[in-house]
Order: sequence, then structure tokens, then C-alpha cells
Amino acid sequence: MTALPPTIARLVRDLPDAEGARLFWTRLEQEQLRAARKLLRGEAAGLLADALALAAWSPLLATTLAQQPHYFTWLDRQRALSRVKTSEELGEALGRFAMTNSQLEPQVLLARFRRRELLRIYLRDLRRTASLVETTEELSNLADAILGYALNLARNDLDNKHGPPLQVDERGRAGLAVFCVVALGKLGSHELNYASDIDLLFLYSDGGSTSGAGARGATSNREYFCKLAEAVAQLTGKPTGEGAAYRVDLRLRPYGRDGALASSLAEAVRYYREKAQAWELQALIRARAAAGESSLYADFAAQLRPFVYQSDKSVSHALADVKLAKQKIDRQHPPKNGYNVKLGKGGVREIEFIAQALQLAHGGRDEWLRAPHTLISLGRLADRQLITERELTDLSDGYNFLRALEHRLQMEHGLQTHLVPDEAARRELVARRMDFASLAEFDATLATQTENVSRAFARIFGAESPASISQPPVAPEETPDQLKHIEHPDPETAHLNAAATVLAARLGVGETEAAAQIALAAAGSLNPRRALSLTARITASLDKWPDAVPLNRERLAALVKLCGASEFFGAMLASNPALINALPLPSETTAAPDYHALLHEAVAAAPDLGAALAGLRRAWSPLFLALGARDAASRITRQEATRRQTALAEASINAALLIAQEELARRFPPPLPHSPIPPLAVLGLGRLGSGGMDYGSDLDLVLVYDDEAPAPIPALTHAEGYQRLAELFVMALSSMTRDGFLYRVDLRLRPDGRNGPTVSSASSFLSYLQNRAAVWEWLAYVKLRAVDCGLRRDWARELEKKARRVIHQAAQSVPPEQLRDETRRVRQRLEAEKTKRLTPREVDIKHGAGGLLDVYFAVRYLQLRDNAPDTDAERSTAATLRRLRDAGSIDAATYTQMCEGYDFLRALDHRLRLVLGRGTRLPAAGHAALHDIATGMGYASAQEVLAQLETHRKQLRANYETLVI
Repeated sequence: MTALPPTIARLVRDLPDAEGARLFWTRLEQEQLRAARKLLRGEAAGLLADALALAAWSPLLATTLAQQPHYFTWLDRQRALSRVKTSEELGEALGRFAMTNSQLEPQVLLARFRRRELLRIYLRDLRRTASLVETTEELSNLADAILGYALNLARNDLDNKHGPPLQVDERGRAGLAVFCVVALGKLGSHELNYASDIDLLFLYSDGGSTSGAGARGATSNREYFCKLAEAVAQLTGKPTGEGAAYRVDLRLRPYGRDGALASSLAEAVRYYREKAQAWELQALIRARAAAGESSLYADFAAQLRPFVYQSDKSVSHALADVKLAKQKIDRQHPPKNGYNVKLGKGGVREIEFIAQALQLAHGGRDEWLRAPHTLISLGRLADRQLITERELTDLSDGYNFLRALEHRLQMEHGLQTHLVPDEAARRELVARRMDFASLAEFDATLATQTENVSRAFARIFGAESPASISQPPVAPEETPDQLKHIEHPDPETAHLNAAATVLAARLGVGETEAAAQIALAAAGSLNPRRALSLTARITASLDKWPDAVPLNRERLAALVKLCGASEFFGAMLASNPALINALPLPSETTAAPDYHALLHEAVAAAPDLGAALAGLRRAWSPLFLALGARDAASRITRQEATRRQTALAEASINAALLIAQEELARRFPPPLPHSPIPPLAVLGLGRLGSGGMDYGSDLDLVLVYDDEAPAPIPALTHAEGYQRLAELFVMALSSMTRDGFLYRVDLRLRPDGRNGPTVSSASSFLSYLQNRAAVWEWLAYVKLRAVDCGLRRDWARELEKKARRVIHQAAQSVPPEQLRDETRRVRQRLEAEKTKRLTPREVDIKHGAGGLLDVYFAVRYLQLRDNAPDTDAERSTAATLRRLRDAGSIDAATYTQMCEGYDFLRALDHRLRLVLGRGTRLPAAGHAALHDIATGMGYASAQEVLAQLETHRKQLRANYETLVI
């Protein structure tokens, strides 16, 4: 454990994932210090405990709070609520959320609102102030509210285009045609999971046409309502860079994938009466109106009820139909490693099918049995003595246990998973999150519950009693007198003594001698005060660390000196003191390791997704730390540090893609053994594209697939299959787990931005660049580069070449003044937005006047104007400036000034990131970190750096104004 404030240490001690909660707090302190300080105030004690609990139960929600710290205030107001919010209340809350987040695209808005509400719902769940029934009801109400909002948004848009849809009734009177979103499955029965798909079908009342009052004139009702259905599905289910609100499944509509997205009432009724299979009628047991006109659904249900619940259907026939449906599901989803809570023997699906089979068998003659909710249905079946009281108890207990377990599994990373992990450590964590004292107790309970369900299933469907379900087990020595020559103020003395107390035994020396070694190393570091403070934090963590961490004098010196040089890496070591072993020693080689091989080895043999995520982070962290330590000690140049960081990022992307492919293959086994899932092309932009990754850099990515290759999942379309692959890939790279955090992934520069799909086909991507991309997008795409990963590197590189060729051709097709004006417009907008909150003493070295963006925009503008594409050999800004000089785009004097100014800003940015872990905004004059940055850059004082900065900024702005004209 890391060194924590006493309040935090006390609160995390008894949490199921104390390490995850500690990691969350450490990240909060590093990235959201103001929010962390507010939580430590006495009046926020309850909120602090709840936030740490959410982090311990759900890394997904920990990431949400860390990224959106203003949610703490909202959550504090919501904590006292002890009832289920209705869909109407949630709809009103969504309306308020939309008003205060009006700048967000609708899909992002809905995804964020859902994630915010999950904080409140899951907190009640894990605190046990809400029952399972209340939790699933509120999750269903939340989905209803989001569907209702999406429907209103889409309807308003279509009415503006075509006017409202009209119909004529039996008496010849004109009126509005109506529409209904029908929920099926778990949403239909108010039993939605945290990560469930939402199964929908769309109904409209009748044919006719719209009024034609809109901008695009009249259209048929069929076209209007199919467009409305598509828009609702897109708004709620189309993934963005932040994911989708829900994964929408429309395959249960009439005729499945071959059917229209929306059906008229008459068409739908005719289909279910004449053509629907038994399992399709069974699905209507759990149907209801989720949004839109409920009276339309009531008419639909009334007409079909006699066909769902058939009074003349024999019991044996009804049971046989349901049993056949279950067997089909079992064939489509064969057993995998780990127990499947939903589909496994004795799982949730068996409980649901018991209830539905008996409803179909007896509901035609007994209306009281037609309850869609599983638990209510089981109670009524017991009242009619169709199941025994013992079976009612076993099935109800099993349902509550298994659904709660399903929720704990899904809320770890927000994924639609049902597998209980085999790996002992992860399984133990699940057991703790389920409030079991031991893994053995959890395994025994899981075995008992599933055996009970299986026994009832076997009795009702006439199978033999099943066997038990087995579960997996589980320098020369310095003298004390030398200390007299190093003076320390009281806080530093306290830090020194605290560190020496912990380290003495590990070094095999007395505390006085340990203190001498620490003090001398600190005195030789960049910032002795920071060195002692961070060393004390790390040793406090080390003292509580469960595993032995070897330490000797040489490694101690390396540790203390890194702490003096970098608050960023000191905090990383405090979070995970085992990384001390990764500190490079002066005697070790400075050659770069093979990042690809090391990360591939860490994930290739992982048995499941959780193990792969953990393996990637455990392998990445020491590599990243060693790189930073060599950089801080000036054993590698800045240019070499950014080259290595780029190589590490590319290797991480490669490993994340492998994780995603393996997990997709586990979920959807390929039709042939060893047939690989076709890979994505990962195209880098920004610093990744130019090969200049630095500490804290985001990964700006565009994801593209080959639409001429086979679909990765035979049962899904290209777009659906690659979307799932992309979701897993982004999660593998960017999710915060108890083993750490890698990179933020930014997909906002993909085609159509937030409104576009997460992953595009190659043909649509190239078409977008050629026909629809805005001029400002060319400025970003000019640095496009295929990351060297996946099984089809050559295809990805060829795609990159085509894309760059299209971009440069497009730039040549517009007047130069249009390119210039758009460049200036976007540059001015970014400067205004990013610097409006700066105080007079602050400088933004990226976005401000004369900052890095002046260089980037000038260089990219000239590349496009003069058709000077990057070469394969070198993509850096410095190399591009050389090519522009050689091509005559800039003169020699301007080239020299641009190069010197850019090199200075990059060096300043790099040191800022190395020391403090952030870029862009420079510390105010007089800040201690500014002196450290100056020293690291080789300047005598901070004032000298500030003077140089002012000179270069003025010159760069003048050059920008001259070039972009």
C-alpha cells in the first residue's frame, strides 16, 4: 500500500479491494488535488467513504470520478436518497443534465448521464440499501428515460425535416400517427443488468405520409418511422470515444435482421400470428412499452396475448418448446473456462426458462400467471403449486445470488461479462466483493446455489438429476559525522528519520547509517527537499507492501535521486514500491529493451481478460519507470526518451490489440480452429503520429478495418464485429485497474468526430477524407501514421499512404486563402478556449501565443499548401521543418528561428512533464519546480529560462503570422 493520509488508510483497510481504492486516491491526488482536499474535510467524511467504496468495488466508476470530479458534489446530494427513482424523475434529471452540458454531442451526453447515474445506483447496491429488485428496476427506469429523451430528440429532428406523420382513422378523420419503443428481455421485465444489451422493437400505428411542413417535404410514414427507429438506436447505442449509453440489439424484431427497423401495428401482429417461431412468442412474455405511445403497445399486446398464452397448448408441448430454445442457446454458447453465471448449468437462464416455460404451459388458462418479472412469476407459480415451496426458495435464492454476482463481475470494467474468473487472485477479489470471508465459502455457496437450480430445472424439464458443478480451487561507507554537513529543516528531518527507520533493516545497517546514506543521496539530487519527502512516502508504502522488495545501497541512491528529480515518478513508486526493482543502476546498459517482445510475452498466455489486463500493466510499469529514471539521470537524451516512449506506446497498442482479439475469440469462438480474428489498422495522430510521445501524452487514434476481409465474427456484420473488437481494444489500453493505468485514448479525431462510429471501414474512411472532411481536419490528418502492430502491417501502411495522398490532393483542390483562413480560425479558437482562465502570471507553452501550436499549425499549413508530405523515415516536426526549408517553403533565417524556438519549447515541455507529470502550463515564477526545470535544461536560473521563453514566443508568433498569410 502507498503512504496515505490516516483517514484514507483507515477507510481503505477493510474494503474488498484496498489496493484499488488506494490507487484511486493516489490518482485523485495527482490529477484532481482540489477535489481530494475537499474530500478530506470533516464534513465530507461520508462522501469520502462512499467514493473509496465505489473505487474498491468498481474500477470503472473510480475512473468516472477521477475524470469528472464535479460529480462528487452531485453524488453528495444524492447519497441520502433511499428510494427508486422513477423513469419520469430520471427523465427530468436528464433534461437538467442536458441543459448544463449543451456543448456535448447527444450520444456523449446520454453515455455520460448513464455513467453518472450508475454512481448513485451502484452505491446503494453495494451498501445494501437497495434490494436486487430495486436495483434492476432503477436500471430499467434509467434506460427508459434515456430512450424517451432520444425519441423526443429524433422526432423533433424528423418533424423539422418532413413535418409530423399523419394517418386517417376508420371514420376518415385525420390525426397524428404514433410510435412506440417496445422493450423485450430484461429491460422488458424491469430486470436490467448494469451491462445488459437492451432488446428493442419499434412499432408505429399506421401508414400514410407526413404533413410535408418540414424543410425537406413530405415522406411516407414507413420511411419516417424507420428513420425514427434508426435515430433512436443510433443516439442510445452508437459508440463514441466514451462508449455508448447502451448496446442496442434489434434482432428480436419481426423477420430479425431482414426485417424493417419499424413495423406497423398490423404488420407486426400478422407476423407474430402467422410466422413467428415458438421462441419469438416466448420473448413477448417480457415485452412492454419503454418509450413513446403506450396505448399503441397495449393494442399490440391485446391482439397477441392469445397467441403467446395458448389455452389449448399442452403442458408437454410448451415445455418442449422452451427446452428446445435452451438447447439452441447451449449449442451457440459452449462452456468456456470459468463458470458462466448466465448460461452455465444452474445459472440465471435456467431460472428464467423455468418460469417462462410454466407460464406458457399454464398461462393460457390462468391469467394470474402472466407476470413478466422472474421473481414475481416464481412466487405465483408456487402459489398455484406448480413448483414446490422448496423449489421457490432455491430458485429465488439462486436468482438473487447469481444476479448479484453478475453485477459484481460487470461493474468491474463495465463489460457484458458473465464469467467467474478461474485465476485464484481475481476469484478471491470477487468473493470479497460478494462479502464472503473466504474464497472457500464463496465457492461452496456458488456450488450449492447452482446445484439447487439445476435440480429444479431437471425436475421440471424431465431431465436426469445433474451432478454437482465443480468449481476451480483456488560508495564507501559514510560515517554519522558526515550528516553534520547537511542541514535539514524540521520537515525534512522528519522525512529522513521516517525513511531510515523503515530502510535500516532492509539495508542491513543501523538507522543512523541508513539516514546518512539517504541524506547524502538527497544532497546530490536535483531537489533534496522533494527527494526526502517522496522517499518517506515510498518507504511508508514499502513498509506495508505484502511482498519482499530487495534493496541495496546502490539501488537506494538511484531511488532517492529519482525522487529528487521527478515528482511524477516518485508518486508512481509510492503507488507501487515493488517498482524499485526496475530502477536502472549506473552499471547497467542504457540500450532500449525490446518493448514489443516483453509486452507480448506478458499477455500472450493470459487465461482470461482480467489476467491479460493485469499482465500488460505489470509489464508496462517497470519499463516506463526505467525509461523515466534514465531520462531523469541524463543517461539518455530528450530525443531518445521520446523515441522510446513512442516505441513503448506502439508496443502497448500491439498488446492491447492482441488482448482484444483473444477476448473476442473467447466470446465468439471462430468457426475454424486457430483462425485469427482479422486485426484493426491503428492510425496514430498528434504526438503518436509524429513519433514524439512524452510523459502523460494521450493516444490520438483512428481505428480502421478492412471491409474486404471476412467479418471477425461470422454471426455479426463487419461493423458490429469490429465495433466490439474496438471497444475491447480501447478498454485494454485506457481502463484504470488495480494494477495501474496506461494511456488515455482520444478518438475524437475519427471521421465525423463524436457522431462517427468508433471504428470505420477502409472504404468509408477514404471516402470521408475525400468528400466530407473539413479543412481543419486535414491539418490533423497530415500527421497520420500507421502504428506498427497487428497481423497485416503492410495493409495498414498502404492504407496510410492512400489516406495521406487523398489529404494532400484535397488540400491542392481548394484556394490557398481558404486553407490559410481555416488554419488561422482554428488556431485562434484553440488559443482563446485554452488560455481564457490563465492568470497574468501563468504561461501556456502549448496553446498560448508563440506556443507549440503556432509551430504545429504553421508547419502543417505549409505542408498542405505546398504539397510537402512527410516521409516514411522521419515524421518529427524538426524533420518537417528541414524538408520545408529544402523545398523553399521557408527561408533559412525563418527555419533557424523556428527550429530554435521549437526545440526550446519541446525541452521545456519535456522537463515540465518529467518533474511534475503535466505539460502545457508553466509554474508561476518563484515556484520551486521552475528552478528544477531550469536546472534540468542546463540554465543557471529560472529567470534565465523565462527570459529565453519570452524571446522565443515573440519570435515564433511573428513567424507564424508571416507564414500563415
